[in-house]
Amino acid sequence: MIKTDIFILGKGPAGIQAAIYAKRANVNPIVVGKDLGMCVKADVLENYYGVDLTNGTQLVEKGIEQAESLGIEVVSDEVLTLSFTGESFIVKTKEETYEAKTFLFASGLHRNVARVKNIMKYEGKGVSYCAVCDAFFYRNKSVAVLGHSDYAASEANELIEIVDKVTVFTNGETPTGNFDSRIEIITDKVVEVSGEDKIEMIHTDKEQYSVSGVFVALGTASSTDLAKKVGLVIEKNRIVVNEDMETNIPGLYAAGDCTPGYQQIAKAVGDGCVAGMNMAMYVRKLRRNKK
Repeated sequence: MIKTDIFILGKGPAGIQAAIYAKRANVNPIVVGKDLGMCVKADVLENYYGVDLTNGTQLVEKGIEQAESLGIEVVSDEVLTLSFTGESFIVKTKEETYEAKTFLFASGLHRNVARVKNIMKYEGKGVSYCAVCDAFFYRNKSVAVLGHSDYAASEANELIEIVDKVTVFTNGETPTGNFDSRIEIITDKVVEVSGEDKIEMIHTDKEQYSVSGVFVALGTASSTDLAKKVGLVIEKNRIVVNEDMETNIPGLYAAGDCTPGYQQIAKAVGDGCVAGMNMAMYVRKLRRNKK
């Protein structure tokens, strides 16, 4: 297990800016992200201060270079789970496990929506986005997991230890995650879910299956997916923060597009600055209290 002062999820403008401010305050951050984020979709930047006709990819890559020049470790990896022990944050990725004193969500605004008929209708009525949170409610029952990747495998493998049966529906995708051998995998296309007061059935283009719950784990875990696992307050798919970019859990921060407000690089950088400085102060306070 790798221990660090600050774990930052997301290597875009918000995450890198936070890391730079934290590092300059003599606090050690690690930045982890699967890709460069939504900035790569910006072909031209004409409204960002001091930058003229630079595309988003160049801007993000330049930020990463700046961070690495300060000795900040920037890792390409996928975060699968996040938990809070009451004293520290435990982060599991595809390649490693981290323990951090503070954690920053800075991976942008993204949610993998299941394009399945009626799926939204049953949110809270059998549709869940967190195995760790809700597996207990499905003891001795059969559940489905929608997904095919490492994130889906992480959720399914958590469930199989608690529920009676787990069936993974890849929705036509080839399974790529490391699924437990006890888990059945169905590669048919998922058409809809149905039931009266709660989910009772999942339908594919070839068959229908009786289930008590459906866990959505498409693609990679988004900020809001992980935020729900630790009980953060979320409104309109954004993580609620105060003026210090701190969430309702002490030591857990969020910055950039995953928080309320405009989805602009300028705001993300500003958020990262505020988060980085406040996280550094938080870590310093922990250090003083231990002396």
